[in-house]
Amino acid sequence: MTALLPDDLVVARRRWSLRVSKRILWCTVAMSALLLALCVTALMVGEYVVTPEALVRTLLGDPPARLDGFFVLGRRLPRALVAIIVGVCLAVAGAVFQTLTHNPLASPDVIGISSGASVGAVTVFLVWNGSIDQAALGAIVGAVVMAGVIMLLTARSGLHGVQLVLTGVALSAIAMAVVDYVLTQVFVASATTAQTWLVGSLQGRGWSDLIPAAAALVVVMPIIATVAPAAGMMPLGDQLATALGVRVTRARWVLLICATLLVAVAVATAGPVSFVALVAPHIARLLCGRASLIVAGLTGAVLLLASDLLALYAFPAPIPVGAVTITLGGGFFLWLLFREGARRG
Repeated sequence: MTALLPDDLVVARRRWSLRVSKRILWCTVAMSALLLALCVTALMVGEYVVTPEALVRTLLGDPPARLDGFFVLGRRLPRALVAIIVGVCLAVAGAVFQTLTHNPLASPDVIGISSGASVGAVTVFLVWNGSIDQAALGAIVGAVVMAGVIMLLTARSGLHGVQLVLTGVALSAIAMAVVDYVLTQVFVASATTAQTWLVGSLQGRGWSDLIPAAAALVVVMPIIATVAPAAGMMPLGDQLATALGVRVTRARWVLLICATLLVAVAVATAGPVSFVALVAPHIARLLCGRASLIVAGLTGAVLLLASDLLALYAFPAPIPVGAVTITLGGGFFLWLLFREGARRG
């Protein structure tokens, strides 16, 4: 049995007990409140300002003006929900990859899953002249194929962390070389459109983009939650985890497949948005004092929605949200490296 930590709250009944960390509970409440505030802000501000009263009436199905319904329900609400869902998908996937590799600097970008999705999307859009929607399907196929290649190359080693990272870095470099080559062989206009998507963008996202990502999240999250206790034993080492009854290899495969699906739908929906998957789990651990998928997911949603608001209104003209996440994530990444170096020094 796992020892209780000082901030653990235990709710016990005759046949079951529930252990909840007070710190994680408070972090969950705080992140949820922050996410709600950002969502309300996203629905109200913009080229057409919606008053609080008009917002409430619109959400209740009685917009005071046609423009209120158009901007809130037609444009802003689906975009905000897409940002939230994609942020959750990326953050949870990042937390899973960091657990799998035992590497706090691992993410889908490092492992190569995002790069595989980029190759699939660019191939469909630029080489086969497909639409943006077809490119999204290409991104899913590319991510799955890349994950399959990683599994084949690391299956003999049992999907150990070091092999996953090194294999992912090599495959990611190859994939991005393919993307760069394709971009140099097409018309400038097509390459510009593809480059915007490759940075990561929520421009034009609507209800049709929300449904697939939300459905994938609903299906995958219970599976990850089921395997999470076994994943918590992996840092102890394979031999000790196996002695404790954990089927380590099976757990790694399940987690890798689930994380790949989350990354695939996220990239297909908004493009390969960088650094959210890397940064969100770290912020969640700093806030909670331990790993928490719930807080990590909420943190990812907050990061992406806040970045989208900055991308829309903090500059003279809107920019892709991926440009903001790269800037913020890069700064956090440098701070994290400095912090780790100071701790070891």
